[in-house]
Parts: sequence; C-alpha cells; structure tokens
Amino acid sequence: MSSSVSDGKFVTPGEKIELSGDAGAGVAEVDGTLVATQIGMATLTDGSVSVSSATDGPRLPVVGDVVIGQVSRLQNKTAEIKILHVEGKAFRDLPAEQLFGDLFVAEVVNRFLPAPGDAMRMNDVIRGEVLQTKPIIKLTTKPKPRYGVLHAACPACGEILSPSDKKDDFNVACGRCDYAAYRALADDYGHGFFEEGNGFDALNRGGERWNPDAEARLSHDGSRPYLSPLADYRRGSVHEIPKKFLGRGDGGRGRGDRPRREMHKTTCTLCSDKCEVPFKPTPGKPIRCRPCMGKIENGDATPDELSAERKVLLAARGAAQETAGFKMFIGGLPYEVNEEELSALFAEHGKLKEVHIATDRETGKSKGFAFVTYASHSDGKKALPSLKNLKVGGRKLTVQEAKSDGGRSGGRGGGGRGGDHRGGKGGNRGGRNDRR
Repeated sequence: MSSSVSDGKFVTPGEKIELSGDAGAGVAEVDGTLVATQIGMATLTDGSVSVSSATDGPRLPVVGDVVIGQVSRLQNKTAEIKILHVEGKAFRDLPAEQLFGDLFVAEVVNRFLPAPGDAMRMNDVIRGEVLQTKPIIKLTTKPKPRYGVLHAACPACGEILSPSDKKDDFNVACGRCDYAAYRALADDYGHGFFEEGNGFDALNRGGERWNPDAEARLSHDGSRPYLSPLADYRRGSVHEIPKKFLGRGDGGRGRGDRPRREMHKTTCTLCSDKCEVPFKPTPGKPIRCRPCMGKIENGDATPDELSAERKVLLAARGAAQETAGFKMFIGGLPYEVNEEELSALFAEHGKLKEVHIATDRETGKSKGFAFVTYASHSDGKKALPSLKNLKVGGRKLTVQEAKSDGGRSGGRGGGGRGGDHRGGKGGNRGGRNDRR
C-alpha cells in the first residue's frame, strides 16, 4: 500500500511507513515492513523511502567556527580546552567526542612561548577559532585580536584579574594581593561581547622580546608551568620557593630546576637482567625491564617464562616475610606491666625485634594492650599457639597475629592505624598518639 508521496507523512520512531521502496536514511526494514527510526517526514525518492529529520541536529563545530572554552588541562606543549559554546549557533550541548579541543603552544599568541601555561592558566575562559575537526579538534587564539583569554581569576586568592600596563609583559594584576602575570589577552578581555573590543590585546606585545623579569618566569626546558621554580599556581608571585624546586647544581641533564627522580637498581623478575626503576621495589611484586614490559603488554610472554617468574616472586615473598618478622597483638595486659617485663616473658620463645606497649599521650599510662614482633616469622608463627593461654598477674592475655596495618587479625575489635588498636564494641580504643 502506498500513499501520496508529494504530501508526505509525519512519522515518529517505531511507526510503520505506508510507502513502497527501499529503506533509506531514517528508515529500517523490519520483517518486510518499513519502520521510521527518527522523527520527520517520510518521502519516496527514486525508489528509496527516507525520513527527513524534523529536529535540529547537534551543533557540531566546523573549521572556521569561533568557540568559547575553558582551560581544563595544561601540558608541556598543549592546553586542553573544554568547549562551552559555538558563536553564532544556538546553544546546545556538544557530543562527548567533540567537547574538547587542543590548543598547541605555537597557536596561543604571536610570541615565543615554551609552554601554553605561560600565557593562560587552569579555568581561564578563552575565545578561539577551530583549525581542524578530525581526528581531533584543534584550536588557535593567534590570528585575530578578539581571540585569547576573556576571563581569568587570580590563582593565589581568586580575585578577577584586571588588565595592567604598569610593567611590560605583566599584563594582568590582582587588586587584592601582589599577583601579576602574563595572559594572552583578547581585545575585549573582561567583557567578551564588544564588537570593536577595548584593545587589551596590545598588552600582549606581539612579536617583541620578553623583558628579563618575564623571561626568568617562563617555563623553559620543557617543564610544565606548575613545576617551574616560580610557579604561581595556588600562590602569589612573591613566595618562598619550595625546596623540591630549588636547583641541584649538577646540570640536571637539561631539565633545569626540576628534581631528579631517584632510580633504584633491581633485577627483572621475568628475564633476571639488571635494570633500574623510578620507585622502591616491593619484594614479591613483579619488576620488569622495558623489553619484558613490552612482551607482557603484547601477550608475547610464554607460559614457561610466566611460570618461572611466579616461582621467583613466591621465593622473594617468603624471604621478605621471614625478614619482616612476626607481629603479635597482646590484649588484656595489666596496666602495671612494663616493656622490659613483657620482653622477658616473650623472649623465651625466640629473638624479639620490637616490643611496644600503647600509652596515653597525656598521662603516659598503659592502655592495656601491646605489640610484640619476633625477628623471625617462623619463630613467631611457631610460638603463637603456646602463647594463647599465657597469663600475667592472674589475667589471661589475648594473643593474636597482628594485621599488616597494626591491628590484630580477626574479630570486630581489630582495626588499627599506624600501630594503634581500635577496639570494637566493648573493646579498648587506642588513639593515634602511641609511639612506635
């Protein structure tokens, strides 16, 4: 059955279309029947039935569009911009895959910049132009005076920054604190809608050299702005430089004042080659050199290699456990018992590594529980059963293996933080003030 094509028919998703032809755009064929998949008018053209959309599609940015965005991330050479609005198009949310655009450092302003963070900061609002849309959106704030930062807040105190011409290259200043810095300003900074602008872009000093004070604050050597020695993130331009940002005086392998990562020598658990890693290795945990990491990620490691690695890890875990010793939680301890007496009592079953009675910070009195650590894990494990019936001063002690975080194992009263015992209902509650 067919209807007048010239008149068309308004359809909604899921509605049958009484036209004969092949399924086109906005139409699907289900059990030999044409069904609409979107709202619109059904038409027949050259033997194909389609539904022309009756609603506006998403407002997708295209090359040449002018967008308003917010700086959401600063990287070495790129600022990630969250696109808030496309000028000249009705406001609608953008699809997730087109919600962010990249602003490369060379497209920020007509001056040399080591990093985009030297001319904008997190949460600054900017206006830019779309350079490309695929495979990712790329933006520029360089070609026109109206492009650049429209709104910026002081990183130190949150006050809105005002344009300033008091000192070259420090073109914004805070009226509340001593913060002053450089931003790639749009000509209508602080307004964002003046057609002719206020000319604030002249404060960018396009094409000129940086003055010595500003040059010293640029994030040279590829360092990120918030890692530079004079980073103004969350504080003003006048502040004590954190020790970790002070120069090491050893050249730094071209990394300026950035702190060097401490490297730890170790052995690859997969191939047994010597290597270095930027963290302290944990015994019993996989540590792999770069080639072996690639093998694991690509799935090229053989079952025999993985089996051999498991044996190595188990052996290392056992050795580390034995070296760490065996820690016990001792509850129900008479308040008059001291550490020397407790040591003598438990030393009969093996060499002790540490004995610690929890005490109150203010009074210095015992809280009635303690921790005893045997130097050998096997000795402590072996001694535990015989210690469970131990009595001191006529009171039976509670002796249990302690958790790795300092509490006792099992039961609701065994929590613990930093070596303290936090009892459950009716139990003792230790504070954070116990000495180790």
